[in-house]
Amino acid sequence: MYPEEEEAEGGDEGVHVIVARAGDALCGAISLAHSAWNNRLVIADLRVAPGHRGRGIGPALMERGLAHGRELGARTAWLEVTNVNAPAVRVYRRMGFALCGLDTSLYRGTASEGETALFMSRSL
Repeated sequence: MYPEEEEAEGGDEGVHVIVARAGDALCGAISLAHSAWNNRLVIADLRVAPGHRGRGIGPALMERGLAHGRELGARTAWLEVTNVNAPAVRVYRRMGFALCGLDTSLYRGTASEGETALFMSRSL
């Protein structure tokens, strides 16, 4: 199973989506965009289907996404994750991301109210 690169149809301009498939089954996907003003790769979303977790699909998708960022000349990769998603924070740390900031108000008025947004980044 190898990730396939696909441009997102519709949605935000400049969003790039890479998917992982096993036959016809969608195993996971990463969505990212290049932020030109600060020359960073924004990881908007990384998901792996529950039945496919623990098989290295997430790290493989992230590596493909980071390689895409390097091709664009991005200097860093950046993402946001909620503080209650400890498994994701651990995975991102293993992928070389480090905490670079937080926001205690980002989720105010949402279903995630009370959580803290953690911002993580890594050099490319």
